[in-house]
Amino acid sequence: MRIIFLGGSITEGLGVARSGKTYANLLKFKMSVKCSQKIEILNFGASAMQINESRMKYESKILELKPELIVFAHGNTEAVVREQRKFLRYLPRRWRRPGWMDPRPYYSTRRLRRWLEKLESGLRWRVKVSIIRIFGGKQWMGVEDFKRHTMEFVQAILKYSPDTKIILLTPGDIEERYFPGSPESMKLYREAIHDVYKSFKSSGRLFMCDSSVKLHKWDDYFMDRFHPNELGHDKIAEALMDTIDDQNVLPDYTQLLEEVAQ
Repeated sequence: MRIIFLGGSITEGLGVARSGKTYANLLKFKMSVKCSQKIEILNFGASAMQINESRMKYESKILELKPELIVFAHGNTEAVVREQRKFLRYLPRRWRRPGWMDPRPYYSTRRLRRWLEKLESGLRWRVKVSIIRIFGGKQWMGVEDFKRHTMEFVQAILKYSPDTKIILLTPGDIEERYFPGSPESMKLYREAIHDVYKSFKSSGRLFMCDSSVKLHKWDDYFMDRFHPNELGHDKIAEALMDTIDDQNVLPDYTQLLEEVAQ
């Protein structure tokens, strides 16, 4: 069984990739414990990756691979309200990279380095927040473009990979203090995902998973209040596991579980 994951830095596992405790790996482990069937995962998540970039880079490959399941976790990166790029030219060069005005999710264990990281992080996110509140901000991808790309991607999979199921994993929480305007923006992108789900629900191959209901606000997140920590990733994997089991997303897998139970 092959499962493909699409998304941004959360899917990639920012902050937890070194330990291997990404929700993709944890889902594989949870499924493998219950069933002896070989499970292969391909994690195409990458920092700052948006749906249009995933489509350009991976859509053809996914159609060739014809996985049993795709976990679609786009919507976080696209929904975050960002500073307008024209104001970045006045700032240090390394702050101009995508996402580098956001607060650090975690810090070094070495005292001096930790202090310096906290100092710089606190300065840059406060500058970012001030720029957004004074001059306004915008998402990297508008909600209508996000919805269109998601619709087109789902249509392509349903049409050309007839045995593939898709779980739409909705965006989690984010804190207003560090990302002004983003909590309300996230709601719009969640609604867009729900609209896509309603459009293709009758296919019987599209499913929804709202992992945010499992995550505690904010104990299951790193200090940036955006990226889940190891416990948060485990809860996302658990939410996906519940969706697979409760909605019978993978009938062959469910049948094997029943045979093992007997």
